[in-house]
Amino acid sequence: MPRRILTVADPKWQAALQAAIQPSGLPGFIDVQTASDAVITLATNPAAYHALALDQSACGAWFDTLLDLTLGDTERSVSLLMLGASSEADVRLDGAARLEWPVDQNSFADALQQAERNIAKTSAPQRPEVFSQVETIRVRYQPVVRFRDMRPTSVEVLARIATKGGTLIGPEAIVTAMVSSEHSMWLSGFIMQLALRERGEGAFDRLDTRFAFNLPLDALLHPQMPTLLDNIRQGAGIAANMLSFELTETQPVTDLPELAAVMSKMCKSGYRLALDDITPETPNLINLLDLPFRCVKLDRSVVINAQSDHPAIAQPARDFISMVAVNARKTHRAVIAEGIETQKTMEVLQALGATHGQGFYFARPLPASALKPWLAHWHVAADRIGE
Repeated sequence: MPRRILTVADPKWQAALQAAIQPSGLPGFIDVQTASDAVITLATNPAAYHALALDQSACGAWFDTLLDLTLGDTERSVSLLMLGASSEADVRLDGAARLEWPVDQNSFADALQQAERNIAKTSAPQRPEVFSQVETIRVRYQPVVRFRDMRPTSVEVLARIATKGGTLIGPEAIVTAMVSSEHSMWLSGFIMQLALRERGEGAFDRLDTRFAFNLPLDALLHPQMPTLLDNIRQGAGIAANMLSFELTETQPVTDLPELAAVMSKMCKSGYRLALDDITPETPNLINLLDLPFRCVKLDRSVVINAQSDHPAIAQPARDFISMVAVNARKTHRAVIAEGIETQKTMEVLQALGATHGQGFYFARPLPASALKPWLAHWHVAADRIGE
């Protein structure tokens, strides 16, 4: 199958790769971009490429960000091929596929195969036990976009675990570590601190970004949680209305009055609250929708089912989304559809009443260094749509 290779390299490498792949060489296509453009491409459309061919000398300040978007991507959809010898020791690149100079068709093919083997190896399931200390936690940010004007309104903060080799794996180990309400509270607070610290270090510049954090029920109900949130927020110098907390689906709500009392207190403090990952099977959903959530988030399974070719699957999902949307309009809350991966999906969900979307169609979970240029790029694109 022809390979599409995103390339950030100096002219010498560009010419060599083009010669090896065209016109009678390897089947494929070399797409040469600047480092900053490649960041936007990998943030929004990584599935279009099989590999990133990277010449470190051509990356400038974007080198670490490009590594984060390949080696640090939990999806591992794009393999990494380093061009030339390493200029300095970097544990993240231990074992990385390399293409040395001079280049010919065979050496290029061998290096690409090695890159693909590496990505298959690192995509294998990881043991939850790799999480042993909070220093291994990293945060990523996935934008939420408002449909009516295509403006990003917030970013969901997602926790990841860094392995010794520098790759990232999903949050399962963190969830496993939340063995008590105390653990849930302090780990949730630590993740919040990481994100707000990056904000304080200028990662988001002057861009007005609301943060959404996942919060397990037992952490939300912990009596010390409001004080912890206030202390972290005040230390970061951010207004309460710029922070939203998504009640996760991992623990069912069994005491509605208790939850209502805590929510009322948090709302009075200015925080926003969201109900995460709702489905037709969510326990006590009708009663939960009576609580002062500012938005509800449709689980990706509902989004997928709504597009099914089988009416017996699609119609109940669509009816559910419409019901949630009608309720949301009455209570002035947003409806966020998760798992938006195509324009068609966005249009279907918008027609059913969803107001916002989140998913790979807009952007994957991004490191702060990639989120900043993505936000600037997306605001310009939204301005053009609005003209």
